[in-house]
Amino acid sequence: MSDLSIPILLGGIGMLFVVLVVVLLLVARQVLVSRIRGAFECTVRRRGLVGGSSWQHGLMRFGTDRLRWFRAFSLRLRPEVVLRRSEIREVTRQRLPSQVDGGEERCLIAFSLDGGREVSAIVDPASGAALNSWLEAAPTGAVLGDA
Repeated sequence: MSDLSIPILLGGIGMLFVVLVVVLLLVARQVLVSRIRGAFECTVRRRGLVGGSSWQHGLMRFGTDRLRWFRAFSLRLRPEVVLRRSEIREVTRQRLPSQVDGGEERCLIAFSLDGGREVSAIVDPASGAALNSWLEAAPTGAVLGDA
């Protein structure tokens, strides 16, 4: 081997190692977030940097007083969207028909929050029912309009 090929070989091995570490971190984060109790698949509409919006897939997790949404295949450990139960003013639900014959129906859930902010999410019917139960199980006084 020539003296020039050894640094190129080491550089290639180093790059392969970095890519392998990044892939392992992505997989470990996804497993960590999904294994925690109360997590379910959820697609959320998010605003873009230039004013548009797009749907992004991820996992939403129930907490005692908040919902946390983690984007799929991200290295970020913190949730990207946090919905506090006390900020939720109104929730509307709408069933979405299946896009494919024999496919599963989905639910579109729109959260109206304090300050006129709105967050939309698409979940399966079972997760939609779980979200409804989570909202109804709020302690007295934790939700606007409560006794």
